[in-house]
Amino acid sequence: MFSTLPRHFWLRAAALVSACVPSLASAQGTQAAPAIRASSLILVNSEAEDALRVDQLRSGVARGQSLLLRSASSLTPALATDSSGWRAAVIAPQFLFVSNTKLPFSQNNGALWAGKGTSSRTLLGFRLENPRVRLIVAPEIVSSSNRDWPLRLPIYIPHEPPLPPGRSPFSFPYYVGEFSIDQPLRFGDRQIHRFDPGQSSLLISARRLQFGFSNENEWWGPGIRNAIVLSNNAPGFPHLLVRTAAPIDTRFGALEMRWLVGGLTESKFFDSVSTNNTRSLASLAVSLQTKWDPNLSFGFARSVYSTATGWGQVPWRWFDVLARTSHSETSRIKKDQLFSLFARWVFPADGLEVYTEWARTRLKPSLRELLLQPNHTQGYTLGLQWRGAEWHSGTFRVQTEVTQLEQSATFRDQPGPSWYSSERVIQGYTNRGAILGASIGPGASSQWLAIDYLRPSWRFGSYLGRIRWNEDVHSNAKLPLYVGYCSHDVSLYPGIRAAKGGRFGSLSADLSFQNRLNAFFQNEGGCPNIGPRVDIRNKTLSITFSPFSPR
Repeated sequence: MFSTLPRHFWLRAAALVSACVPSLASAQGTQAAPAIRASSLILVNSEAEDALRVDQLRSGVARGQSLLLRSASSLTPALATDSSGWRAAVIAPQFLFVSNTKLPFSQNNGALWAGKGTSSRTLLGFRLENPRVRLIVAPEIVSSSNRDWPLRLPIYIPHEPPLPPGRSPFSFPYYVGEFSIDQPLRFGDRQIHRFDPGQSSLLISARRLQFGFSNENEWWGPGIRNAIVLSNNAPGFPHLLVRTAAPIDTRFGALEMRWLVGGLTESKFFDSVSTNNTRSLASLAVSLQTKWDPNLSFGFARSVYSTATGWGQVPWRWFDVLARTSHSETSRIKKDQLFSLFARWVFPADGLEVYTEWARTRLKPSLRELLLQPNHTQGYTLGLQWRGAEWHSGTFRVQTEVTQLEQSATFRDQPGPSWYSSERVIQGYTNRGAILGASIGPGASSQWLAIDYLRPSWRFGSYLGRIRWNEDVHSNAKLPLYVGYCSHDVSLYPGIRAAKGGRFGSLSADLSFQNRLNAFFQNEGGCPNIGPRVDIRNKTLSITFSPFSPR
């Protein structure tokens, strides 16, 4: 099953490449073509990024390395070039393997959706650069066995709503109405094989700004496990962008900005309507690395997603990010939005960083509402990372992060939307059936704690995580009390992880032992649990190879 971008997107991309990137022979006259060498591409949430973040706990944050706005093209250093010449490099292959024994479990894997069974993602490509133009061609080959598991589990709850007409049988039946979202339980009943544009991008520098188009994942905010607005949890989407080429010095500090407009694609397992398969997304983020303390950075981000009749509308939606979203059901173009504020503060003398992100799905509350219920429609992340306690030429690291996207108690007085779902844009805040933001998904919460022992060339550690899934749906599903009290859908997952760096790169592995309690609200016994219930034990093994030595 192969998925491609619209044909005219590739035609425009080819035209822009041919206009901006002349042939090597013409660019250099009679000079020989540049030697091809190998390089690595640093992905968000990779071992390389983790190493940089760990080093900052001791050395502090250098200018332009606040890590609040990041993507593969901004994390990866440019190839060394002279004043006018071109340089080319082959991108060394990167590989991700994921195995799930009982259930799909996929978080922050980009183009890869890790279903039951084995799944893999292979990245490779090349880079071509000069001081003003940067072309990264980094497609990904995705494969998933997508093995069968019971979508309607053995214990059928009679209170489960029927699927609406035209909705795919792979949909979660509760994702309707105000909780509508394109997030299939399973992506069909066949193996998945797909060629994805991956982390490809073309950027043109003009003084302080860069212009271009890209398919790469963006990660906005300081989170390590979850980013509320944009992350690498979903496949990248084609977008035009404007961003600062380097931090701009101001009297307050170093300023970075990213502004993009792109198109989102509906999955093949949402509904049978063919006229609503495309949506637009306009997003803007700004961060400031403060002048008085370079270790303190903060910023904001806003995303507005809208219905569209086709790809031709998408490039004209730049200023949606500044527009008021439509709450009228009679409006022809319907919009919804997310807004967040975030900050990160590193204390190198103590080996500590703290960070937070606070977000809302309603941007403009009245002053009265803000005073009475400031937590209405809010979501947040709180986290810290500490490196200390040296032992045998190594150090211990502690990480913890809490993300809360469940509706606050104010929804009883003033109903509000669930995070990432929407009544106006029925596919929600997704691309190809995966959440663009926090991997825990709509109306969920998570807690995570990890302890690692770090050495210069390897690390080993363990962690414990908890996710409460779809709690907004649970709270509003009108289940009988005897069922509702004890049917919260919760995953507990202890795990171990390790990484080893060497001459040719880094190899990391992660093994988690998950127990999903009352999976998808399947608990017919109620409270106390005197009747049958469904708890599913799943093991997830992920192995990553990256051509980079982390430490």
